[in-house]
Parts: sequence; structure tokens; C-alpha cells
Amino acid sequence: MKVKEIVLAAANALGIEEGVTLYFAGTDQAYQKEGERLLACFNLVENELALDYLPLHAEDVFETETGRLEFAAFKLAPVRIVRVMNEIGESVRFSVFPEYLKTEVGKLTVRYTYTPNEKGIGGESDYVLHVSERLFVYGILAEYCLGEGMFEEASIWDKKYKDAIKAACKAVPCTRLKSRRWV
Repeated sequence: MKVKEIVLAAANALGIEEGVTLYFAGTDQAYQKEGERLLACFNLVENELALDYLPLHAEDVFETETGRLEFAAFKLAPVRIVRVMNEIGESVRFSVFPEYLKTEVGKLTVRYTYTPNEKGIGGESDYVLHVSERLFVYGILAEYCLGEGMFEEASIWDKKYKDAIKAACKAVPCTRLKSRRWV
């Protein structure tokens, strides 16, 4: 999904699509504040979705002689390490520290969740499945209205946003752990 399409859909719902389109085209600065705020709201919503509701997953391959993998070496900003695998695909033990991951030596594949990078108007969302443009628009509108002091409208959009998140979460296959009983 293209950021510009999502932001303009939110601007359309606010009735300012024409002005925001002209601002992003570079021909009119009258809607600069609105355009920049809508773009900031997009980044906020994408980050919130990734951290709280629908994590984004990535894998990186590393070759290590010490077993220490610096988080700065990852392609994306890791949030949670899901799994570390050796060359033949077996899971290996690991320990997470504030700035690095400690595991065994060799060629390793690290599967992790990450937080998306901030996008510009020409960017694309990191979400390609399970999240609709409509979900983003609702989130953007809730944030925008809250920031502008339109509390009733923000409440309405936030309800729609939360309902869309629930629907998206139901569509994502997940593994559930059986509850444990303590003896």
C-alpha cells in the first residue's frame, strides 16, 4: 500500500483532499500543516500496529565467530527475537541483552519482529497482508481529530479503528498456547 494513497484517503474523509494533494505535489503550501500532520499520523498508526497488534516479521542471516550479534547489524530495528536457527534449520538457544543477542557460533538465521521505519509521502507501508487501507485511514483520522481537539469525532474514528483491528487480528492465523495448570 502506498503511503500517499492512504494519507489522501484520510484527507478525503476530512474534506481537505484537494488542498493536501496540492501540498504534496509542491504547488500549494496552504495545507502544509494538515499534510504533515496526516503523514505523522500515518507513521504513528503503522508503528502502533506493529508494536501492539499485528507484529511485522523479518529474517536476517549472520555469520558469527563469537556468537554475539549486535542489534545495530540487523536490517530492521528488532523488537522481539522469535527464533534463532543454525544452518540446518534447528532452533538454537539464545540470550537477549540490551544491545546484542548472544547465541552459538556459525551461520545463523534470526527471525524477529520489528518496528517499521518512518515513511515519507512517497513510501510504501510495510504491511502487505491482513491490514487494509481502511484500517489505516480510521487510525489516522482518530489521531488527527484527537490532535486537533475534535474529541467526539476522534472517539467515533477510534471505535471504528479498534473494530477494524479486531477484524484484522481474527484474520491473522496465530498459534495459541494451551493454558497450564499448576499443581
